[in-house]
Formats: sequence, C-alpha cells, structure tokens
Amino acid sequence: MVSHYIKIALRHIQRHYIISIVNIGGLAIGLTATLLVAAYVANEYSHDRFHANGERIVKVEFNHNDGEKSYTVPWLSYEFGRVVREQCPEVRQFGRITDQSFRSKLVQSDAQHKDYEAGFVAADNNFLQMFSFELIKGDKKTALTKPNTVLLTERMANKYFGEQNPVGKTITYDKTQLFEVVGVIKDLPYNSTIKFDFLSDLISFRAREVRDLKDYLGKELLKERIKEVNASGSYHTYLLLAPNGSREAVARKIPSLLTPSSKITDARDSYDLFPLFDLYFEREDESAKQRAIVFSVIGLLTLSLALCNYVNLTTASSSSRAGEVSVRKVVGGQRFALILQFYLESAIYVTFAFGLATGLFFALKDYFYRSLELPVNASFLKNPWFIFSLAGFYITSIVLSGGYPAFLLSRLSPGQIFRGSFGTMGSAAHARKVFTVFQFTVSIALIIGSILITSQMQLLQKKNLGISRDRIVTVFLDREDGLSKHYREIRQDVENLSGVESVTSSSLLMYYPYGNVVELEKLNSDKKINVSYFPVDDHFVETMQIRWVAGPRKSTNGKKGSGFVLNETAAKELGVNTGNYSQTVNLGGGVKRDLLGIVRDFHFTSLNEKIKPMALQMGSDTIFHDYLYIRLGKNADAPKTLASIEKVYNRFRNNRPFEYAFLDETYNKMYRNEQKTGRIVFWFTGVAIVIACLGLFGLTVFSAEQRKKEIGIRKVLGATVMSIVAMLSKDFLKLICISVLLASPLAYLATKRWLEDFAYRISISWWVFVLAGAAGLCIAIVTISFHGFKAAKANPVKSLKTN
Repeated sequence: MVSHYIKIALRHIQRHYIISIVNIGGLAIGLTATLLVAAYVANEYSHDRFHANGERIVKVEFNHNDGEKSYTVPWLSYEFGRVVREQCPEVRQFGRITDQSFRSKLVQSDAQHKDYEAGFVAADNNFLQMFSFELIKGDKKTALTKPNTVLLTERMANKYFGEQNPVGKTITYDKTQLFEVVGVIKDLPYNSTIKFDFLSDLISFRAREVRDLKDYLGKELLKERIKEVNASGSYHTYLLLAPNGSREAVARKIPSLLTPSSKITDARDSYDLFPLFDLYFEREDESAKQRAIVFSVIGLLTLSLALCNYVNLTTASSSSRAGEVSVRKVVGGQRFALILQFYLESAIYVTFAFGLATGLFFALKDYFYRSLELPVNASFLKNPWFIFSLAGFYITSIVLSGGYPAFLLSRLSPGQIFRGSFGTMGSAAHARKVFTVFQFTVSIALIIGSILITSQMQLLQKKNLGISRDRIVTVFLDREDGLSKHYREIRQDVENLSGVESVTSSSLLMYYPYGNVVELEKLNSDKKINVSYFPVDDHFVETMQIRWVAGPRKSTNGKKGSGFVLNETAAKELGVNTGNYSQTVNLGGGVKRDLLGIVRDFHFTSLNEKIKPMALQMGSDTIFHDYLYIRLGKNADAPKTLASIEKVYNRFRNNRPFEYAFLDETYNKMYRNEQKTGRIVFWFTGVAIVIACLGLFGLTVFSAEQRKKEIGIRKVLGATVMSIVAMLSKDFLKLICISVLLASPLAYLATKRWLEDFAYRISISWWVFVLAGAAGLCIAIVTISFHGFKAAKANPVKSLKTN
C-alpha cells in the first residue's frame, strides 16, 4: 500500500510540476537560510561551553555607578581570590590570569625563529585546575608551579620548534626574560573567551610586579599594597563555586572582605559575579548578543515565510483534489488511509526540499559567513542540539504542510463534495490571503530596514568629522625597539619624500577603544570635569586640518609644547571664554598648564556618542611619539610612497617590522558590527522577496488553472490580454497594499529602536515607506504578470474543452 501511495505522490508531482518546483524550491531556500542562521546562533551560544566546570565558574568584576558615569573594573588585586576562597565556603577554588603586554613583544627561540607576539599571558596553577584546557605534553598539576616556566599552544610550538619536542627547551620574551617550556596546550577552541598563545607562570610575573612597585611606592606603602583586597590590581579573577554554591551569597560577603580603605561607600557600587557562560555576550562582545537576536528573529521569520508559502500552495493544490477524495471514499477508502497518503506525499515533498537545502547549506556556508565576516566553526554541526533542531524542522514541515489535506479533506463526505458544499475550501482561501499578506509584510518591512540601515551607514561615512582622515597613514614607532627616540630623524626624512604632504605624531591612535582621561578644574569653581586627553606634537592641528576657534599662542615658559588646546565642548564646560583664552588650566595638585588655544569640535570617537570634552597636549619634548600620522599628497602614488616610507623606517628599526594603517580604515572598523547587521538584513531581504515571489507565482499559476474556462469565455467575448492580466492581478495587489500598511509601522518601530544607539543619525523620512511599498508592488506585478500573460494568451478553444 505504501509503495502505491508513493507512486501516486510522484505522479502528482510530475503532473503539477510547476507548482511542485515552486513548492520544493521555496521551502528549500527558506530552510537553507534557516540552517545558516541556526548554525551561526548555535556557534555564538557555544562559547566557553567546553569547560567541564563551566556552569560553576564565575568572574568577579567591580562595578561603579555614580549616576553621571559608570564603569566596570575587570582587574582585581593579587590577594582578592585567595581571601574570598578562604572566607567563603561557597567557593571551592580560584584562578588568576593577567596580560603581560599591552602591545606585541618579541619572542625568540633561536636566531632563525623569532617574531612579535601579543598572546603572552600569565596564570597561576589554580587556573589550569579550574578550566578544561587540554595539555598534549606536560603535567597539568605541576605545569605552572615553578618560576620562569611557560606553556605553548600547538601552533606556537610548531612555529618556534617545528617537529622537535619543545619541553625542556627555552624561549626569550621581550629580549630579557628567559622561560623554560614545560608543556604544550592543544590549540584553544574557537569559542573560548579566554585566549592566549603563551601561558607563563604567575610567580615570575608577580615578582617583577613587586620589584617595580617597590621602586615606585617605597617599602612601607608596598607592604600595604601587597595585602590589598580590592579592584586596584591587574588580575582577572575567576571563582569555582561549590555544586550548590550561590553567586548572590558570595557577592554579599565580598564587601566585608575588602581592605578597610577600599570599603564600598556608595550603594550603587558592587562586586558582580558573572557566570562564565555569560561572559562572551556581556563582556567579550556586547554587540554579539544583538546580532544573535537579530539573526534569530530573521531566521524564524524566514522559516515562517517558507512554511507559510509551502502550506499556502499545498492547500491551494489540495482543494483541487476533492474529487479524488470523494471517489476513493465511494469505493470504500478509509479516512486513516487518506491521512496516511497525504502525509506520505508531504514527507516526499519535504524530503526533496531538505535534501536540496542541505546541499545548498554546505555549498554556501563558507561564502556566506565569509562575506558577512562572521566567525563560524563548522564543528558544531555534530552537536546533538543542532541535529535535534534539524530533525524538528523536518518533522514540523511535514506536519504543517500535510495537515490540511490529511485532516480536512479526508473528513468530507462524498455528498458534500459532489454538491460543492464543503465550506472548508472558503476558509482555506481566507487562510491563503492571510499567508500572502504575512509574506509580503515581512518582505516590505525588510526592504524598509535595508534602505534605512544603508542610509545610516552612508551618514557615518560622509559626515563631516571636523577632522580630515583622508590620505592619512599611521605608522607605529615602537619605543622598546628604539624607534620613537629617532622620531626627529624619521619625521625629517619622511617629510622630504615625494608624495608626502605633512607629518605629525601622537602617543595614541585615533578611533581606537582605549584613551586617557584627565580631570580639569572648572574656572572659578572646585568642580572637576573629565576631559579626554590626547598627547600630540605641535604639527597635529595643521596636519589633521582641524580649524582653530582661538589661537594658537606660544607657551609662557618659552618651551614649545607644554600647554593644552581644548575643543569647543571642553572650553564651554570649563568656563573658558574664546575671546579670553590666554590663561592656565588647573590639573589639580598644584599642576598647571598654559592654554594655547581652542579648536572646533571634532569627532575622535564613534558617532554612537556625542562629542565629549577633549584636550590636546601640544608638545614635542614631553610626549612619546608612538604613532606617526603621515598625510599623503593628493596626487601621490600611494604604493610607491609607502615603499619609500618603509625604507626610512627600516634604517632605524632593530626588530619590529614596518606596520601601517590608513586612518579611514581604522575609522570604518568602529562600525564593523553595524555593517554586519546591514549585510544580514540585506541578504535576508533578498531571501524573503524570493520566497514571497515564489509563493505569489505559484498562487497565480493555481488561480489561472482554476479559472481557465472563465478566461476562455472572456477571450471569446472580446476581452483583451491586459484586462485578463488585470483580473488575475487585482485580488493579489489588494493584499500587497494591505502588506504595505502593516509593514510600515512595524519597520518604523524596529529601525527607530536601532537608530537610537547613534548620537548622530538620519531622520526617518516618509519617502522610504513609499519607495519600499512601490518596490513591493512592482515585484508583485512582475511576478503575477509572468504567468498571467501566458494564461491570457492561451488558446480559448483548448481552455473550453471538457477535461
């Protein structure tokens, strides 16, 4: 019997091949998009899940909020973890890890194997006991218990020692520190928030830190600092809770364990314990959660579109099979057999669609994730969660698509069908209208979102920042490699190059997340204002083409560059009059600096934030020249000029290779997440439109088939092709107009919420909704007309023949 039903299903697919292709193709496209989304979301939520004790590990951070400003301190004192473990029975173990370098440092195993590495960190042995990092060589229990020892990842072991066993050999870090290799760690999983290439012992790091503090603080103050329990250290501290340990209980006890001078005095301050599994979204990449949510919503909508499309076409074509159902019932067919037949047919359709979707998924996944710059590792495809989800999609598709013919058509009596009095067909027609409206509502809403996101990204690119980043090349001058001390010679030689317009320097790189803040006293007031602090040389304003409001003037002490230049916002908040700026700025503690001038406000951070108070410390002798800012000439040959700059650089360097970046590229990197969101919406807008058009095309084919005798009669009576196309189109176009009315407010609310993250944003204009609605209507008209003209041009004689 089953084989007989399969034959009937395959014949039905062959007879109605256009509807079948549209049905299977639409579902396959929707499932492919859903699989791509599910893969990405599963990848994001898998971070740190490989740690066996992950559910019980928390990270301690200090949170300060005074109403006007808030910040989080992730680094704690050396003794913090030990004291908490001893005083809190809920804590079983603690582990500490600290980054040893702000920038990459030279690592060398021999004269032939050396490079600059940034992934060098230090941890205590407790850290290895808590986390599930796998050692390939070495003993986890004793690996970091001795000073001057280090563990390498597989990649670093191969890079510096090749096929040799690195255990027992040595590496030199930062040209002075010698470490013995005591083990090799398996390369860290892609979904680890804790990242490193070298893991050294904390004993050596702490010893060096204490020596440095002794020179800076003196013996008495050093004793106090060593014993401190607070948020003033450099250690990321993790706690392993007991199986029934409470995070809340530990958080309540921590304030009583702090050093007396560090006691919490403000109720808004707290020490928070973040679960390890939440760190990726809460601390590592806060925008990742937003992307995962956006992806999930779009994925569910896409799956809904595909299933609605599938059910829509299935119910439409199933209604034409009422006669088949009646005949089978007359000759004794049982309802169970009919249900089985329809579900088997649905399973065949869905299996074809899933097979096609699986092939498309594996063919497109690498290109898709690469084009969206999404880090996805395919190993999760073996995860039971993903396999169960895939099986759930498969079963859901069969149940939904086979439900209507299986239960409603099989319920009808032959008498109802022969008399044409089966009311369920009318309800199915209403359902199809609802599904069509839903499909185009989602599609048009996504079109509106794509237009607005593109417009916002164009604003970010074209907005006048008050500073010229065009043709600016930044070059890093490593102080430890001796480059910054040769700044004057390098600058002079670079300025003399053909193709170079001007050169300046700073200790910081613009449009990077780090920066300095200094508290300046407001004039005639004790109030202090937080001002972003940017040390630059005396050519910075001119090279970056920042406009002066007042100034500049020379320093009163006769030294070139011992004063400040404020932006307009800082001058306003500090009470400085642009007409009388010849005064000093009070840094507090008796330290004062000359105010050399005031410049126009310029954007030195992301446009997500309003311009903040900014102070440029102008000077040539009192700053570190860590970054050259080189403006190339308008007609300069960039590759040739960069090669000449590299030659100058190489004359003075010892080890660090030439590194450069264009400032506009650095600026654009700040909006990488927004660009990803825009590309995500753009991609899935296309998918939604394709699915909606396939559904509309299928319904047009079905409608034309159902009304072919009517079309034939109209043609015999003189109806034109255009009038017949209009007849087939008008009902569908009414539904599209309803979709536009529904999509507009939904898209407005969603994009308005997204734009609120930007301090500088576009206004949402009425023309966007008109354009999206017009696009939706045009797409629908083209889709309907494609088969409408074919139906209208058909020979009426054939249409009027009895089938």
